[in-house]
Amino acid sequence: MIVYEQNNQWVMITQHDHAAVSGQVAKVWRKDVFEGMHVRDDVLYAIAQHDRGWIGLDQTPFWNDGEKKPYSFQDFPAVPKLAFYRKGVDEVEAHSPYAGLLCSLHYVSFFPHPDSPDVMAYLADEKARQNRIKGELEFNQRELVFHFDLLQFCDNLSLYMCMQEPGVTKEKEITWFRNGFPQQFRFTQGKKVMARWVDNEHVSLHPFPLQAETCVSVPARAVSMEAAHRAGIAAAYHDAPRDHIRVTFVQG
Repeated sequence: MIVYEQNNQWVMITQHDHAAVSGQVAKVWRKDVFEGMHVRDDVLYAIAQHDRGWIGLDQTPFWNDGEKKPYSFQDFPAVPKLAFYRKGVDEVEAHSPYAGLLCSLHYVSFFPHPDSPDVMAYLADEKARQNRIKGELEFNQRELVFHFDLLQFCDNLSLYMCMQEPGVTKEKEITWFRNGFPQQFRFTQGKKVMARWVDNEHVSLHPFPLQAETCVSVPARAVSMEAAHRAGIAAAYHDAPRDHIRVTFVQG
């Protein structure tokens, strides 16, 4: 679950809904700079489905007793999270081994410095999966790197939209993306793509990587903090009306 605070409420967005926005962005990526068009459908599937392991977890939000707020994907306990990461990649791989490889690479990248036996065991299993899939497929390494970067960029752009209040000033943005997205593409000539809220409904991108200005939307629930403390987070979440956050990505 993605969670941020706004006006005595928690705005809550499921991971799978956020991933769908990533998929919408990937579909309109400039085709003239898309590498490996022969596997484009597999890449788009990986990007749109990369968080499907969270579907079951996000049906009912969990309460973080220590912090007195709902758990988000950032602080959710590692052991169950790893099990659902694995489940999601299994399901993606069953549909497309190449998409499964991309999602596995994506999740492994979350742990540059493994700090527990559970994480190390997970990484060993995913490395074995990656080696198995690579042994079964013919693929181009340069294209694989591009597809992995594209997945991570689209994921990050959707998080930029979903993790903070629309219209926030650059100085108050979450620090992850304040100085641009880390992925670099050949067509940007070494420059990072920079995002900036123009207003509550428009985000500018420069350099602009999409075919045209693109409108996306994501379902969200604004959950009253008072209701969550009174009735419990599960009841408050399910009673909260389902709305949509809509953003148009424009050329900066």
